[in-house]
Amino acid sequence: MKKNHILLLAIAALMITATSCKKDSKPIDQGKDLILTAREQQKAEADNAFTFKLFKETLLKPLAGKNLMLSPLSVSIALGMTSNGSSGSTLEAIKNTMEFKDFTEAEINSYYHKITTELPQLDPKATLEIANSIWYEKTFTPLPGFLKVNADNYNAEVEGLDFKSPTAKDKINSWVNNSTQGKIPSIIDEIGSDMVMYLINAVYFKSDWKYKFDKNKTAKADFNLDANNKIQTDFMVAQASVNYLSSQEANVYELPYGNEKYSMVIVLPNGNTTINEFAGSITSAKWKGWMAGLKKTGMEIKMPKFKFSYDIKLNDQLEHLGMEVAFGKNGFADFTRINPDGHLEIDEVRHKTFIEVNESGTEAAAVTSVGIELTSVQQPSAVLINRPFVYAIREMKTGLILFTGILNNPLLDK
Repeated sequence: MKKNHILLLAIAALMITATSCKKDSKPIDQGKDLILTAREQQKAEADNAFTFKLFKETLLKPLAGKNLMLSPLSVSIALGMTSNGSSGSTLEAIKNTMEFKDFTEAEINSYYHKITTELPQLDPKATLEIANSIWYEKTFTPLPGFLKVNADNYNAEVEGLDFKSPTAKDKINSWVNNSTQGKIPSIIDEIGSDMVMYLINAVYFKSDWKYKFDKNKTAKADFNLDANNKIQTDFMVAQASVNYLSSQEANVYELPYGNEKYSMVIVLPNGNTTINEFAGSITSAKWKGWMAGLKKTGMEIKMPKFKFSYDIKLNDQLEHLGMEVAFGKNGFADFTRINPDGHLEIDEVRHKTFIEVNESGTEAAAVTSVGIELTSVQQPSAVLINRPFVYAIREMKTGLILFTGILNNPLLDK
């Protein structure tokens, strides 16, 4: 029997917010906007549609009071690169699942090229770096066209390594560590004998809140876990100009970072529904309607500090969304554009995230790995966010969501 080999595609995304900078007498550079064509804006909205599909699938398994954090952009970039190696029904399954189906491959790659190269240039108060790399076992021969399309469109660095050498793991992990400023120190615990490739994406972001929380006002207060249980945790306080919407279902607050190129959106549900039920009911259309209805208003906002990590295997979610064939289910996967010998299939999609929200800003990280194996209304004057809520970090002009999640308990670290 032919020995199995595994191809692992890994993505690391990191968002960090630093402390405020000193004032400068020079004219303030407000940066520039991310300008998308009509088709590219449609692609950004398709990415958000995938966000809520994945979010809903993840919520099918009860959180049981735990927190949730996903980076849908990280997953989209990972599977965007993966799709460049797929063909036939496998390619169609990936495109349908990822909401790529209405776009040509050239449009998809061009869009992610723009995101990778231009998103980091928007805000001089923010440091955003997006890096990609491909590492392959030197005895495995990927098609040059597969490597080139990812190098050209995702600016991926490409290098062959001896995966049997213990230094190979260290070299890849060192790249991940350096690309995420040490916030994700490693992605590989051990390189298995069947592994033939790693594709890695890293995103690093650093910015302040636009409106600072006063550390001197941070104090303990009650956070209501549910109708019958509460905890004491640290709440931050700020006077801020935020975008706000009140609807029958929820109150929505958008807190900007830096020069208002990025923001955190907090959605606080109304009524007696559980946070899981509420979050699972959010669709792309509903979210778009909320964002369109936001109006700027001044308020005092009081919200908890929180910090936690999250780890999930996304195989079940992606299979249920239509990618079974890519995992070798209901037929043979076709990744012959990675290697013409074929018999490649996705083995595992692993997603790890981290977020910390404090007075200075937000620090968040995400790692996604995709493994492929060779087979045989009234404006409030004060807001108290003291119960579970949905949050997202997005680029404000296009609305592209970078991270999304649920805070159930600000004291849980996982």
